[in-house]
Amino acid sequence: MKFKWLPVLLIIWTAGLLLAVLYAASNKAKYFDPQNVLHQSALSLSFDTVFVEALSQYNSELTGSVIHFQRSDCFCQTVAQSHINSVEKLAENHQFNNVTVTLDEPGILKSLVPSVPAVAVIDKFGKLNYFGPYSSGMFCTEGDGLVEPFIGKDQSAKTGATVISQSKGCYCNLNSA
Repeated sequence: MKFKWLPVLLIIWTAGLLLAVLYAASNKAKYFDPQNVLHQSALSLSFDTVFVEALSQYNSELTGSVIHFQRSDCFCQTVAQSHINSVEKLAENHQFNNVTVTLDEPGILKSLVPSVPAVAVIDKFGKLNYFGPYSSGMFCTEGDGLVEPFIGKDQSAKTGATVISQSKGCYCNLNSA
């Protein structure tokens, strides 16, 4: 008789554990640009130029590059690593260079990048085409990718860059108070 309740207790325990994990995960999701600094900066007509000039301090040849922003102590970097790897492969397949920038030290670029992991695409003409998170969602998976459409041979930022600042997911905020 006592084993009749074992499957029921196991189902209740599993459901409770699943709810606890989902609750914890939902509390960990953060906004990519929590203080709207990037959002406000991107409204400026000169943002694209300022951003590329700040990037050129780290690497002088950015034409046709995908720039991967990271911080060494960011757990979300680990969570998103398979997606980051797939973006790097896609960039290589379209003859883009992959450049990694680690934002551990203060600087102009760190003030422009609100969170990591983040990515920027500089087209074949040296123009900023995309800047923002790799994806949205808690686990930053490939299916939720935001950057992939901007990596292509004939992609060009004709009307200015697409800057995604209003996204929620697993991000390490760099400028949080």
